[in-house]
Amino acid sequence: MEFFDKIVNILRKPFPEEESTLGYVRVITMISVFVILFLYTFQPFGISTIESGMFLICLGFGSMTFLASIIYEFVISRLFNLKGEREHFTFGRWILNVLGLMLCISLANFLFARSLFGNIRWEFLPQMIYGTFAIGIFPVVVLGAISLIRQENRYQIISEEINQKKGRASSVSNLNDLSVFDIPASQIRYMEALQNYVKIGYVNSEGQLKEQTERVTLKSILDEVEGSSIVKCHRSFLVNREAIIATSGNAQGLLLTLSDCDKIIPVSRSCVVVFREN
Repeated sequence: MEFFDKIVNILRKPFPEEESTLGYVRVITMISVFVILFLYTFQPFGISTIESGMFLICLGFGSMTFLASIIYEFVISRLFNLKGEREHFTFGRWILNVLGLMLCISLANFLFARSLFGNIRWEFLPQMIYGTFAIGIFPVVVLGAISLIRQENRYQIISEEINQKKGRASSVSNLNDLSVFDIPASQIRYMEALQNYVKIGYVNSEGQLKEQTERVTLKSILDEVEGSSIVKCHRSFLVNREAIIATSGNAQGLLLTLSDCDKIIPVSRSCVVVFREN
């Protein structure tokens, strides 16, 4: 039972989803090249019987893998919101997403394979699915687990480094004379973008966390508080650095704990350097 509990805990770990489109394209390009080289080198599933044009056929399978991955990620996955919210994207959900991707790749390669023979015989689809999973599922899941562990360790080390610096003098300006929508900046904990609005989380004079929503953009507020300890930490969040009491990390990045606030604030990869500075 303890073994299964460990497995469940691993599957529930936050997974480092690729943030950029370029990064995703780079990954699927590498996978497609791997498919081409694997098929051409080992010639499984009857490829060895092909008398001519073997490399072009392997190239065709690799190209279909790339095309299917693009369609799955930018059409199917986004249309049906298969990944959900980034903060809820776990290793288990990533594995399910990979299974869906491999089914899509199987179908694309099946259609390509059948087009070579001039007809579509659906009874061969299970064989194509089996072949795709046999080639890809183990190395992909292993690489995913390695990425999870590597990113988790990286951000835990960074968070420990930041926590060790907390007693040092701050280089940011004092907030005593600054306010945002009549809220003293020293009382602000975070600001969260909500489409055309911004929700401001602050602590009132009684020490209670309150929220106030204004029709404004994060960028305009950031310009207003430039040079202060209120900084951008995420595309959807600003945070008061002076209110940070602890920093933690998981595979998705840094997480900030603020005084008198139960909301955990994420830090995007591009903003990590801001919090590593003295």
